[in-house]
Parts: sequence; C-alpha cells; structure tokens
Amino acid sequence: MKKTFLSFFLILLTSSSALSQADDRKNKKINESNNELILNKNNVNFGLGSGLIAFSANTTYERLIAHKKICSTLSLGLNYLYINFFSEDHLFIPSLRYGIMTGIHSKHHFEVNAGPILPAVISDGLDFVALDFVSEGILLGFNLGYRYQYQDSKIFRTGFGFPELFYVGFGFSF
Repeated sequence: MKKTFLSFFLILLTSSSALSQADDRKNKKINESNNELILNKNNVNFGLGSGLIAFSANTTYERLIAHKKICSTLSLGLNYLYINFFSEDHLFIPSLRYGIMTGIHSKHHFEVNAGPILPAVISDGLDFVALDFVSEGILLGFNLGYRYQYQDSKIFRTGFGFPELFYVGFGFSF
C-alpha cells in the first residue's frame, strides 16, 4: 500500500510539473491590465518555521488558477520537520494541498491551504538512511498566512501551519 501510494505521488508530482507550463507567452499571465498587478501562474517558495519544540524547512511549488476576485492554488510541497521532545525525531513530509488566495488585484494576499500529507520518519541505521512511514498514515496539513507579491516576481510569505509551524518564506513566480 505504501509503495503504491508513493508511486502514485511520484507520478502525480512529475506529471503536474510537466503539464504546468503555458503553451504561449500571451497566456502566461493571469490578468492582463496596465494598472493592475500581474500575477504569474507558477510559484516556488522556500521557508523556515519554528515552534517551541520543533523546527521545519520546506519548499513548495504552487500553480495559481484565476477567478474573478480570488485565486485557487494547487500546491506540492516537501517538508523537513525536526522535533526535540523527550527524543529527537526527524520527519520528511510530502504534501498536496488546495487553497484560496484573496486580493487578486493587489500586492497583499491572504491565503488558506489544506490537504493530505504523508509523514515519514527518517531513521538512521548503521549503513543507510531509511524512510519509515508513520503508522497513522495520511494526515491533514494546512496553513493560514499572508503573502506579499512584489511587482518583479518576488514573493514574501508568513503564517502558521502544520507541518510548517510559524513560518517565514521567500520565493519567486514565473
């Protein structure tokens, strides 16, 4: 079951990356206007997070889908979570999320995302490092945050989520 899910996730990750590019340059931008902010459809973000007993590092690829006043987002993420509470745990967490981003015509955005995550404990053996999927299986990951989109494709993000914790992130759009 775990190998099947991991294979499905790998196929989903590679196919969405290949199909996410626009065919022509005119359709690359979400909204074309002279006086409005133009958002690119693809984003890549890198972030660091912290809690009282845990620290995280994450990277996320997002695809924006424009609507009249909001954007829908579909994102794929990879998270590393270090927990130091009675014992040291290292987790590798792939995620797939769907979300909503407000403020399509401004630089300031409120964002909410949720979706399945599959935590895997990184165990260090004598000769190799192995991933052992958590017995609970698929969990729910989420984040609630603020995004500032610069005019020149730079992105600043901050917020709270699981497994990101209280995070700060930087990225770029294309």
